[in-house]
Amino acid sequence: MKRSLRIAIAFALASLGLCASADAKIVTFQIPGATHISPRGMNDKGQVTGTYADANRATHGFLLDPDGTLTRFDVPFTGIGKHDNFPPSTSPLGVTAAGVVIGSYYTSESGGGFVRAADGSITTFQLGAETALLGANKKGWTVGYYLDNDKRAYQPFLRDPSGAIQKFGVPGMYSAFPAVVNRSRTIAGFVVFQDGPVTCKGFYRPAHGNAKLFGHPHQAVNVAGINDAGTIVGSFEDTYSVAFIMTSDGSLKTFSAPYSYHTYASGINNAGTIVGNTSSGNGISRGFIRTADGTLTPFSIEGTWSTEILAINDKGAIAGDATYKDLTPIGFAGKP
Repeated sequence: MKRSLRIAIAFALASLGLCASADAKIVTFQIPGATHISPRGMNDKGQVTGTYADANRATHGFLLDPDGTLTRFDVPFTGIGKHDNFPPSTSPLGVTAAGVVIGSYYTSESGGGFVRAADGSITTFQLGAETALLGANKKGWTVGYYLDNDKRAYQPFLRDPSGAIQKFGVPGMYSAFPAVVNRSRTIAGFVVFQDGPVTCKGFYRPAHGNAKLFGHPHQAVNVAGINDAGTIVGSFEDTYSVAFIMTSDGSLKTFSAPYSYHTYASGINNAGTIVGNTSSGNGISRGFIRTADGTLTPFSIEGTWSTEILAINDKGAIAGDATYKDLTPIGFAGKP
């Protein structure tokens, strides 16, 4: 089911509670009936895609255009409305330069990947018992995983814009989850091993090479972003979490935001600007923007209880979500 809302800025400010000062570049938006809004990807045109949840706990997709047009959509057979105890889910994760949205869907019976063309048509596909797309580059190459029915483990794949699938392995893996892919098709993600206690490490795989592992011996690895230079960002997560940066030569360093228990990187652009979020352990998040020289600036939407930055494009625009103290959810996008 597809519905479009015209939320041009002037209308939005008056009617949907969107807020921006006269000189503000960040615009916030609401989706009627949404209990949560989560932008997940942003292209250089300023198109933002993501998910929103309804009162029935079902998850739906949206695409916000720079002119303020918000299109809500679902993979057709997941539906909107009544459902069983397994809420249907349409979960966009990225939008290409051409406005193609990629993501995953789930129903009570199955799950798979989807590609939504710029004209709104949706193509779905499945490999094995379960399939999910996790990342896309600007040209429409996507990465994800599928559940191997024989091994009962999750296997990684690369899918080209025509739909051709390339499966690949990671040394010693039990399950592998590729999270991001850049313009040259370098892939990064994380791997789960089962050699004694379950362990988790990151991996990166050049387009014409073998996958290599990296990580922390005692912390889980979350890979969140990669730029065209092959710089990967994410976080090492444990009792306390730190963000990491790994360059294409394998050099790795970590950083933390001041006065926070947890620092999570969520994206990086080609200028080397990193965005992410911090938490002091009380459930309240604040965003941050870290430039290539290491300068880290906190970011939050004025008047909100919690703010998260979830995406950045190569023009320096960001997108994310925030919540007011009364739990009203909003999304935001623009140049800080």
